[in-house]
Amino acid sequence: MRAILLAAGTALAALSASASAQGEATALPGPGCYIEIQKLFGEPPAGIGDLGAALRTLEVQLRPQVTEINEIKAQIARLEQREAEPAANAQEAAFEEEEERSLAPALPAGDPNAEELTRLQTQLEARQNQLKLDYAAQQAALVGPVQTRISQRAAAFTTERGCSRMKMARASDLAELTTTGATNVTGEFVTWYLANPQA
Repeated sequence: MRAILLAAGTALAALSASASAQGEATALPGPGCYIEIQKLFGEPPAGIGDLGAALRTLEVQLRPQVTEINEIKAQIARLEQREAEPAANAQEAAFEEEEERSLAPALPAGDPNAEELTRLQTQLEARQNQLKLDYAAQQAALVGPVQTRISQRAAAFTTERGCSRMKMARASDLAELTTTGATNVTGEFVTWYLANPQA
């Protein structure tokens, strides 16, 4: 689930940037039009469906890696909890015996739990770095082409509809767009997109 949310956020940002750049390249004065990106994720007839399907495929591809990372995090948390309890007790006793004496570290050198914790932290970092690389590659292969197609179709729709400019709007953009008098053409765009697959 986290992977698909991550993908959705990235897809929204990339789609917004690329489509807005295309729509605003020939922008004329005036409030223009906007398409709510979030609504494009839905299934037809309310949404386009392609973007949501690409993100679900991306999530399925990355799920095993995300699951493995979560398991490593859980192991680390258990080890840290196991180490924290005796360390807290030892520190409290040492403080009571001699306030000026420095306390022993929670994970002394040669401690098998400390070595296991270090190994797991190194493994976690490696797995997270690999996930970032795999995410970027899969996002480019699966979601990128859909984003490009939607951006190109939005540019064609902008011309056909006669909008002075087009904004691919995120939820955070909606209040400002409403106050500037921009026209929400999300429903029209979705209908047009679905009716004109090769436009």
